Amino acid sequence: MRLRDTVRKHRDWLTLTILVLACFVSLTVSTESMRLRPGEVGQSVVALFQQATSSLGRFFADTVTSIRELSELRSQYDDLLIQVRRYETIADDITQLQAENLRLREALGFQAELPQEALPARVIAKEPGAFFAGVTINKGRAAGVRRDMPVIANQAGIRGLVGRVSEVGLTTAVVMPVFDSNSFVAARLLRSRHEGLVSGAGLPDGSLTMLYVAKSARSDITVDDVVITSGMRSIFPEGIRIGTVESIQGRPYETSLTIGVRPAVDFSRLEYLFVLTEASQ
Repeated sequence: MRLRDTVRKHRDWLTLTILVLACFVSLTVSTESMRLRPGEVGQSVVALFQQATSSLGRFFADTVTSIRELSELRSQYDDLLIQVRRYETIADDITQLQAENLRLREALGFQAELPQEALPARVIAKEPGAFFAGVTINKGRAAGVRRDMPVIANQAGIRGLVGRVSEVGLTTAVVMPVFDSNSFVAARLLRSRHEGLVSGAGLPDGSLTMLYVAKSARSDITVDDVVITSGMRSIFPEGIRIGTVESIQGRPYETSLTIGVRPAVDFSRLEYLFVLTEASQ
């Protein structure tokens, strides 16, 4: 009973052993004489084990080689990924340089078209405030900048008024924007030629107000009319674009109109400015 249980328990191993032995026997039986050759049987067994050992060795060797190659491929992938990111950074830098070069060319072309001497300058800081109280440029007394010199900008091909120089250092200067509450500019409506005074309110939207325009001029003024500097007893030369008419108000008890003006310059996008040095000499 125990023998039967043992055989049933190890049936798979016994079957495998019998099959292996049968293979050994079949390899050593001669097809001509059908006689067993003990020497050949021994050689076959040894050869079989040698083949098995060799195959197992090749398997482990190939496995180790595959692992090493996989590690090398992973390292190469990481190196290539770093190079791709480096190239992407270089491409971004090239794009920025091309855009910067285009802006500089536009600035130089704009400078050549100006009727008076203009000193190009770059915005390097904006003072905090409701919007910003001043713009700092990278040119100062050493470059010939003086207080009250007019400052303009070129945006979308429009020569717009930015403000005037309020403070001057050796290598930098601060520009008071035209929408500052302390700014006043003698102005004129380009089409109807009516005159007034443009002042700022210091508001974040940079809005301006044109005051002291005769009430009788109401019928001559429409929305989107262009407002320019008049040059009348002013530090600002004539003909610089200040903005366009946005609204017109005239209260019955007042003798003049109050005109809302949208600035020609987007003060949130200032990069390059031009100081009109000849205008204040």
